[in-house]
Amino acid sequence: MQNNIGLQTAYWNGTTPELDIYKIIDLTKKANMDTIELKAGDFVPLTAQDRGKLSKYIKDAGLSVTINGTGLRPERDVSSSDKESHQAGIKHLCHMLDLCVEMGAKLFSGIPYGLWNTRPEGENITEIKKVRTANAVKGLTEVAKHAQKVGVTICLEIVNRFEQYTANTAGEGIAICEAIGNDYCKLLLDTFHMNIEEDYIPDAIRTAYEKGYLGYLHIGESNRKIPAGERKTNIDWVAIAETIREIGFEGPLVMEPFVLDTSASAKSVSLWRTIKAADDIDGLVADAAAGVKYLKSL
Repeated sequence: MQNNIGLQTAYWNGTTPELDIYKIIDLTKKANMDTIELKAGDFVPLTAQDRGKLSKYIKDAGLSVTINGTGLRPERDVSSSDKESHQAGIKHLCHMLDLCVEMGAKLFSGIPYGLWNTRPEGENITEIKKVRTANAVKGLTEVAKHAQKVGVTICLEIVNRFEQYTANTAGEGIAICEAIGNDYCKLLLDTFHMNIEEDYIPDAIRTAYEKGYLGYLHIGESNRKIPAGERKTNIDWVAIAETIREIGFEGPLVMEPFVLDTSASAKSVSLWRTIKAADDIDGLVADAAAGVKYLKSL
């Protein structure tokens, strides 16, 4: 595949010693990545001047940027029926889009249609989903207008049933995009989540693309490791690569591995075992580089 291959900064979270964002950029480049995916914590707390410095460092390293992490909370949730929370969610997402411009990112992803790691608050799941989805569509229609204004595409990440309930399949995501009706609102499809929810991953990718709603892809094995082609796995990477070539998809493929049980996100992603030692920085680089080599070879 000739697509840009990227790596999310969360991959490095939990190392010993702890790495700062500049060291993470250096290691990401050392692993032969084309793209770095930032999390909100990498740049949101910074001043505008420091964000400019960081953006220049990334650009000088020859890396393009995607951003993942919408940061909705109960008090700022576009899917909420509470007017104040709903409006605060819209305001927050528009602010994040403005920061994407500062960081030079054209793709902004996450779960802007609701809260991450949540469950329906009641027994009538069908009605709850209906109300939450309608609220999200209303709010995201406004957000998408701002996305179009600033030139950043907002990508709805479709996640599995254990992390969210509003949209678990590409089909459900497509329906939301169709209701919003703006080319600056697309989908982020993730092979880890699709492995749980879709009947066949290549078909989901093809359908999203043919409908015009495929923003980009997250890449990871069914156990959230980096695909390296060393052995057979549960995900058919050859079929996925063939589909990407056939449809002519040119967007980035960003790896989102979770392998450090010492990371701050380990509990939230249910990682209860040691996959990689926290002090094995060279090993982390080698694994990431092997992933790039394998994906480029397909």
